[in-house]
Amino acid sequence: MTKESATSEAGELQEWTSYSLDEYTDATEKLVHHSFKTVNTNAEAGGVRVAQAQGIKLPYIGVRTLMGHGIDVLMDRYEGAATARIYSQIGQVAQGRVENVPEIELSHIRRSLELIKATNLVQSRQISPRVRQILLPRPDGGYLSLTPISAAGVSHQVRGAVLSHNQTIHELRKASDDAALNFRRITMADFPLGGAKHVNPGGMVFSMRSPIYGAFPAVASEFGRAMSVHNSGIRSLHFPKGLQAEYVSWRNGRKGQVETDSSTCTEHAALISRMVKHLLRIGADAYELLKLYETELPEGVLLGSRVKGSDAGLIDPARRTAKWKYDFGSVIARRIAAIENDEARQYEYSQAEINLIAGLVRDSLK
Repeated sequence: MTKESATSEAGELQEWTSYSLDEYTDATEKLVHHSFKTVNTNAEAGGVRVAQAQGIKLPYIGVRTLMGHGIDVLMDRYEGAATARIYSQIGQVAQGRVENVPEIELSHIRRSLELIKATNLVQSRQISPRVRQILLPRPDGGYLSLTPISAAGVSHQVRGAVLSHNQTIHELRKASDDAALNFRRITMADFPLGGAKHVNPGGMVFSMRSPIYGAFPAVASEFGRAMSVHNSGIRSLHFPKGLQAEYVSWRNGRKGQVETDSSTCTEHAALISRMVKHLLRIGADAYELLKLYETELPEGVLLGSRVKGSDAGLIDPARRTAKWKYDFGSVIARRIAAIENDEARQYEYSQAEINLIAGLVRDSLK
């Protein structure tokens, strides 16, 4: 029920169509803030209305928080497009239309809207499987099922604020006002909600088709990275592509025969040693990061209980026992043998060669 949906394509108000007062009453009583149709147009009709008394002041944008700051959040129908006209007219009155509206209908609609704003409503026989559900664990071992439902009225408020903001910037730039440098234009995306006929899921869906688009930071904060290492170890453990290519080329040049003479064995050991040193540097960097935030990590320990075995020893030198060295050699040997995919591999790795590589890895740790 935005102004766009309530007007013609030329931007002029459509001719008013009169309905009975009972029809207006019935329609307003079905108004909701959250409609299932905005989540999935094939979901069973239903929705939720929030009473004004449920408003709350928090630093977030939502139906209740806007209400808590005295902002009237427009409501919409939860039924199909067949009833769109009467709801469109109610929406126009909610946004201030008086032109060509019979006085008796205008007064009745206004009074009906004020009455329902004081009441809440949950219109649903059951939660449709077409809407999303999130299961949150409860202390008793069970789960609490939550169904996130968007509110077109909130999108209407946000869209209006963004358009106003961008228009202000446009006018400042047009006037060559340096004040424009203090603002950034907010970009909105085009989200084709509702398909070709966006009025099908609701009269206010037009506002939901322009969500804010933001390029959010892709790199986590330093403490966030420390927590990631603490909980999961080093997730991306790999060899440099140049070193991988060098090793594969060297091995293929010897047709997979890496134990032919002492010179070949020396070259092999040097290549493996470079790989191991690279991994140790990664482990050392992770260790330094953890030590930097040691006092802020859970229970004051560097690594969580989920980080075990070769991963734990790679990061924490104190865990590099004889058993760790043996296990680490076996793990890294398998990683090296898996550098080439099945299609690119020219010569298969025998178990004896993998054992040889594991031994060279362990020798590099001395």
